[in-house]
Amino acid sequence: MRKFLLYLLLVVTAVSMGSCRKAVEKAQRNIRFEGIEKIERQGLTGAEIVVRVMNNTGYKLVLSMAEIDVYYADGRVGTVVLREPVEVPRHTTDSFRTLWRLKIADPMALYVLLKKAESGDLSQVGIAYALEGRGGPAPVKISRDRMPLSDFLNTFGLTLQDVKNYLK
Repeated sequence: MRKFLLYLLLVVTAVSMGSCRKAVEKAQRNIRFEGIEKIERQGLTGAEIVVRVMNNTGYKLVLSMAEIDVYYADGRVGTVVLREPVEVPRHTTDSFRTLWRLKIADPMALYVLLKKAESGDLSQVGIAYALEGRGGPAPVKISRDRMPLSDFLNTFGLTLQDVKNYLK
């Protein structure tokens, strides 16, 4: 009887993991970041970024918290924080306004980073991020420790050249 219950538990676990994998694959097909349409600075520490997002699911998507730590060489330059939640209605492809605030941790490192960016050298820039939100009934928490800027941008289909163009 014990072996039967163990086998039953293993089968249920395998089936549920398979359906979770299918759900994740379906979500990847139906939810897509399509690009940045506009970046506009607001004062010294704020920015408005208009992004285009496709949500082809039956659920409203909500990004309630986002923090992105920016590093240059070995030090943290600052943190970019989402100021207010962003909602993407179900079955929608549209542009959405997001508001961000920069918290500067090291003003000298920021100065060096900006000078290096002007010269086109973003090779020592790193990113760490944490996001929280909802995809319908499911809470979503995603985070990643420090990674190269180029790897972070690849997640969104962007290149270092795109960043250089936005900074002009």
